[in-house]
Amino acid sequence: MQAEDDPDPEPRGRETGARAGSPRTQQGNQSRERILQAALDLIGERGYAATSVDALCKRAKIMKTALYWHFGSKEGLLAALLERVAKEWVEEIEQHSSGAGTPIEQLDAALARLRNLIESRPRHLRLVLSVLLELGETDPHMRDTVGSIYEQLSSSVTQSLQTAIGRPLPDLDLVAHAVLSLEQSAALRYLADPEHVDLDRFFAFTRRVVILLVVDRMREAGLVPPAESGA
Repeated sequence: MQAEDDPDPEPRGRETGARAGSPRTQQGNQSRERILQAALDLIGERGYAATSVDALCKRAKIMKTALYWHFGSKEGLLAALLERVAKEWVEEIEQHSSGAGTPIEQLDAALARLRNLIESRPRHLRLVLSVLLELGETDPHMRDTVGSIYEQLSSSVTQSLQTAIGRPLPDLDLVAHAVLSLEQSAALRYLADPEHVDLDRFFAFTRRVVILLVVDRMREAGLVPPAESGA
């Protein structure tokens, strides 16, 4: 297997006009995508520390010069990959969050998008967990990066809930946190044994929990009558 020698001599992040569509730039973009995909695969499989630059380059079919040109270092590659994962997760959650449909229909759509993250992107979760477990205590920057990913997810879920309800509610961010906690539990079970996890049952339960929590928040805001004592 012959690795590509693709140092991509054009300045990174500065391709404009005709240069942005040049064959050389397109080759550089393709090389960058292959490196990111290789990192997602290998770090998810082996962990960060056990994934060498040589293994990354072999999987991506590029030479080391290309990896260092695009990302500067292995750490720079990891940072770019985590940024990509965060972007894809948030886009999945926010997809079609336009306020169309009834609140229940919007809740069902939001939960379907969360479920899709588990079923279609299990390697993303493996990557984030690997980074947190391996680097969380020794690398404050990476710990903060993972924390930022969860903050973005929580914010997106909060916004989706608020859009479905049609108004802000007290502590809606805590409802979003509960949703993400349940989803993370389902995701971990799915990673461990995907053939024997009943996601239908799991997400049906999550749906009931969200409805109960939202009704409780609406009661707190005075939007529904208080529950009768002893009910």
